Amino acid sequence: MIGTPYGDRVVCWDIPTDPTVLRDVRTRLHEVLANWDLPGGNDLADDIVLAATEVLSNAVIYGRPPIRLTLRMSGETLCAEVTDHGAGLPERRSEEDDAEHGRGLTIVEALCDEWGVRSAFDGQAKTIWFRKKCPYQGN
Repeated sequence: MIGTPYGDRVVCWDIPTDPTVLRDVRTRLHEVLANWDLPGGNDLADDIVLAATEVLSNAVIYGRPPIRLTLRMSGETLCAEVTDHGAGLPERRSEEDDAEHGRGLTIVEALCDEWGVRSAFDGQAKTIWFRKKCPYQGN
């Protein structure tokens, strides 16, 4: 990828509604973030990949196609967006210690600087997004 170290970069993928693709998406995300040479290296990339796949897995399981994942680096801020066309907005579930599901938004909130949800004007789609600061640690 060509650009300045902290210039704008964008990748976007249409994602099938098949949970088995999430492993491949994680691999692709790691490859992109390695090419973008984020400060903080693998630790920061791991946080971003985990947050993105938490949001994406909900879209794949509960949403409707088309599902799109967008990752954008602008300056020192990385933004991820997952858009799907399913009804309803994401909800937090109880965080019982033995619950197998329901911690995704809590994980995203813990790993990211901010997150939110945008509904399409017609109510037929939604975008869950998060932002993470990636400050340059240069000399």
